Amino acid sequence: MLKLFRAPSRLGIVARGPLSVGRRTFLSDAYQCREAWNARLATPLLEKINLDTLYYDLEQRFQQRNKISAIDIDIYANKLVDESHVEEVADLLYKFRLTEETSSTLDSTHHALVRNYLDHRCYGQLIEVLNNRIGYGVFLDAYSANLTLDQLLKGKEFRYAARVATLLALQEDFSNPITKALALYSCYRYAKAPDAEHFDDLAPAEQGAGEAGEGQKKKKKEEIKVRVKFLRNEYFDDHFDLTDSQLLLGKTFVELGRAYGGAGSVIGTSCELLGLTMYKKYEQACEFVKQNAGKELNEEALQMIRSTLEKEPNKEDEQLVAFTQVVDKLEASMKIGKDSFEKLILEQVKQSVGEHEKQQIEAQAKLYTEWCNLRQQRVDEELERMQRAKRLQEIEQLAVEMEKEEQKLWFFENEDKIDLQIDSKRVFYPKRWFGKKKKPRTVDVDYVPPEVRQRN
Repeated sequence: MLKLFRAPSRLGIVARGPLSVGRRTFLSDAYQCREAWNARLATPLLEKINLDTLYYDLEQRFQQRNKISAIDIDIYANKLVDESHVEEVADLLYKFRLTEETSSTLDSTHHALVRNYLDHRCYGQLIEVLNNRIGYGVFLDAYSANLTLDQLLKGKEFRYAARVATLLALQEDFSNPITKALALYSCYRYAKAPDAEHFDDLAPAEQGAGEAGEGQKKKKKEEIKVRVKFLRNEYFDDHFDLTDSQLLLGKTFVELGRAYGGAGSVIGTSCELLGLTMYKKYEQACEFVKQNAGKELNEEALQMIRSTLEKEPNKEDEQLVAFTQVVDKLEASMKIGKDSFEKLILEQVKQSVGEHEKQQIEAQAKLYTEWCNLRQQRVDEELERMQRAKRLQEIEQLAVEMEKEEQKLWFFENEDKIDLQIDSKRVFYPKRWFGKKKKPRTVDVDYVPPEVRQRN
């Protein structure tokens, strides 16, 4: 008689019954590369570093010379393992961004900052740093983006995950298959959420309950006028200037849809049309439907399109009215797929993870080792530069001392020459008059002297 038993899977998921199979939806724990990442702390360079002492030294150098080395910032970011210096590392990076050495920032610095924020679940601060590209200059690489999206999705932080996906869309780089799939699932889950209105860092400020109540006069805001030489013409690039959450999410859907082949697949078609709707590009959406007549569109994506149009407050917009009419007749022009949109996206996640996870783990572990070697190489180069500068200073000081000693030894032979040098350095000041100043005589140019007659 065959007995059924529960066998624990390698991921900690218990399989129940003979037909139940434990499936991992997102990345495995091996993708974290914890052992390879923590190996940096065992290197001789980071092992002997005291974080408090290094922070004080960097602060002093910045205040005195307004200059910090890129390798020092990298050592500080990679040495950080607890919450005590999470805010300080961002502050130092902001100050370092103002120096000329910011172009030498190492890739490991960005990666260490992102992993530190993820380890301590500082998601709001991470979004703030990533969104301020000019102030901090931190960008996600493919591996750190995957780690961020994976952790946020597993923690059901769909709002933060979708915000990270919008930042990746602004970089216009979805070349990594895992990043593309995780970003798409993040945007889908956030768009399906009932409270998907605004991202936290882009939400409009709410008016206080005690301010401007009924029967109370609004306080007049103090106006600050600044004199300017000229006014710049207003310019909206429709990319980095986007601050509306729905428009950002729509643009991200458009980028993801095109990354999935556009109309070449049901996911690409559905995402691009949904994105154009949320992006309020109704004229382009009508043209997209016209060009892709007969292609397959997911039914759930169509429902999300209709729901977005219903929430639009400006019902009288001509382009909106025209697109609404096109959507009402969409079943006649395009094929409507009945499969679950979430299921299709999760299949893409599973496929991309299964095909590329092992390869990326090996590549990232190798990259961590290269970063450690590069960090040691940069430190050796910095020490060599400092020693060279010190030797040059010592040589210059020795030359000055030898010149003074030569003057003592050959003083009598060069006495005349030394006297001439002394005389040439003398400064002669003009004599000062402490009496009353004489008034300058005025000459009348029009004066004509009288004629004088001589007596005979």
